[in-house]
Order: sequence, then C-alpha cells, then structure tokens
Amino acid sequence: MALPVGPIDPHREKSPKERNMGCNCGGGARQAVTIYQLTLPDGTVRHYYTWQEADAANKRAGGIGTILIINQ
Repeated sequence: MALPVGPIDPHREKSPKERNMGCNCGGGARQAVTIYQLTLPDGTVRHYYTWQEADAANKRAGGIGTILIINQ
C-alpha cells in the first residue's frame, strides 16, 4: 500500500486508531502506564515495565525483594 503524497488535511476525520493514540498535545486522557517496582531489603529500588523483568531481577538478587505494581 502506497503512502499518500502531499500535505495531509488537518481538518479531516481521524481514524479510530488515531483517536486512541497517546499524544502530548493535551486535552485528552492519557493511557495509564503500569510500572513494576522492585524493592530490595538493602533499600535499592528499581523500576521495570514488565512483571517478567522485575521477577527476573528479583531472582538474580536471591528472590528476597518485593515487587509493587504502580499504575501511573
């Protein structure tokens, strides 16, 4: 499929995908971001974007940490 050539009309109807895309232009609700926070007994705190990453890091540290799920 070829991409359109030339300027795009800024007044055209947005597709459902475009309406749901996050942007930094303000005015709309942004998507929630889930962060997995690993806290180790020595006070070290690390943040990961997936449970698997946090769990793997916890296992590497001996499995003694706590993983907290944070929705931002």
